[in-house]
Amino acid sequence: MVKARDKADLARRWGFVFAIARTWKTVEDKTLKNLVTHVPHTYDQRTRVPRATTGTGRRTFWTYHTRLGLRHVGDVTLVLSKKGRNMGPHTTQLLVTNLGELTPSPVVCIYQKRWAIELLNWELKSGLGLGEHQVRGDTNRSEKSVGIAVLAYLFVLRAGHHEIVPGKPWSIFQLQHALRLRVMTNQVEHKVKVKLAKTHKAA
Repeated sequence: MVKARDKADLARRWGFVFAIARTWKTVEDKTLKNLVTHVPHTYDQRTRVPRATTGTGRRTFWTYHTRLGLRHVGDVTLVLSKKGRNMGPHTTQLLVTNLGELTPSPVVCIYQKRWAIELLNWELKSGLGLGEHQVRGDTNRSEKSVGIAVLAYLFVLRAGHHEIVPGKPWSIFQLQHALRLRVMTNQVEHKVKVKLAKTHKAA
């Protein structure tokens, strides 16, 4: 998709950075698993990137990068990234990009920023029903399904904004719980007031 857009839109440059499975194959029909398994630790280089969540300090990764042709994708830079130099190949993450000028540090940094998007998708699916609507493959219904989930997310944010304290973590589930509790409390208080008013009139 990115390659098609890049070819069709000459005014922009379409690039990508994403993680792939080690079962993917190169144009020479070799699986990336072999590369991950056989790259010596001595080839790894220490790469430090800013922390994505706090914005202060840096995280250290050990990376190895190489250029190769990936089947169905084309020429890419493959970055093998892990959190410790002596960690085994099963902990290695495979990142690819078609932006050949990038070094491992910005590649890892860009990928780290995707975590906030993953969290948002998880909250929309787990807390607000995204993906549970019966869309039956209809594009219009799919768009409306996403729109409903996003509107619900924004409503919960607006209704529970006072629960968000700067510098402290929060989640949509926490805001939902606080909103439910407040609605239930208001409902109970209303019923009590109505009963007291009726009792007062009867007296």
